[in-house]
Amino acid sequence: MNVMFAPIVPLLGIVAVVAWIFYRRYTGLTRWQSALLSMLAAGLGIALAAYADNIFQRGSEWSNRRDADEPVLICFSVLLPLLAVPFVVRLYRKWIGGHLTDAEKLPGAAGVRAWLGVGNIICASLIPICVWQVFGYSPIGFWALTFGLLLAYPLLNMALQSAQPAPVAPTEDLSNEREKVLQLLEAGKISAADSAELLNALAHSTPTPTPKPAAEINPPRKLILIGAAILLIGFFLPWFAINPNAEANAEFAHFQQNMKQMMPGNAMPQMNLSLPNTTVQIHAGDLAHGLGWWILALGISAAVLPFFATTLESSLQKKIILAALGIGAILLIYLLSDAIRYVSFGIILALAGYALEFVGTFKERPTR
Repeated sequence: MNVMFAPIVPLLGIVAVVAWIFYRRYTGLTRWQSALLSMLAAGLGIALAAYADNIFQRGSEWSNRRDADEPVLICFSVLLPLLAVPFVVRLYRKWIGGHLTDAEKLPGAAGVRAWLGVGNIICASLIPICVWQVFGYSPIGFWALTFGLLLAYPLLNMALQSAQPAPVAPTEDLSNEREKVLQLLEAGKISAADSAELLNALAHSTPTPTPKPAAEINPPRKLILIGAAILLIGFFLPWFAINPNAEANAEFAHFQQNMKQMMPGNAMPQMNLSLPNTTVQIHAGDLAHGLGWWILALGISAAVLPFFATTLESSLQKKIILAALGIGAILLIYLLSDAIRYVSFGIILALAGYALEFVGTFKERPTR
């Protein structure tokens, strides 16, 4: 272990205690759950810091890509899990567990203020910076992602409220009114023409049909929304990674082997091309013909369709969602099969997001 990395390990004990206190208040977990979560985050921090230290010492592309100080790299490597783990747990408890405050349930500006609390702002602001320092990814996309996850619930509530028709005032049971009109007619207090006019007016006071309620966030739809969030995360990560040096050396080695077979008596020395050890990363937005954007649009549209197309029948909604997911999955499989050797983490997350959306869609039963 490097000298720079050694002092970090004892400090993680103190950091874990501080994280335990912070996690209890931030996540709302019990004392023992917060202790386990802080130990998990500290362990992930040690693993990531050790990996960063090992990569830095080998002098690979991680340290050559930018002018990075090793202590700064290790500190951000430790800080990233300590912030990301409670942030993910809190969002899971809010979205799936339903542990929402009354203020967080409100749509619009009130809900936005509740979600943009101090703890949420700290985590959402620092996580992209840690990702940028450790992995070199642009923080702009991750800022949009973290704050988008925070604002998703109040904005979704606002969309549902605007999609809902105005409530209809309940109508009274008019049978008693008709009886009163008939009693007045029998008592001679009103004429037959007046009673007919009153009964005709009451006949037109029929109850208005109850409007179709807006889409609810049931467990299958929560699974679909989680899949869409994972797809969105994967979109900002590299989908393919190509090392030109390794590829050129492999091709050159294959060329030398063919030359030796063609000229067995001529011993050719083994040679390697000396090219810079850099990895070219291809993001989804850089793919040809906008395939990455199409995959993202189809996956997100399938997740939000039930919340906007409330007038469509549930069975028709399900068919449209499955068609959109099917087209997106075909595009993903095409990209994987075309360059499976260079697959990176982003496209794996995108595939996992589509899988969750498929599972949630098949588990949801159409309502009549």
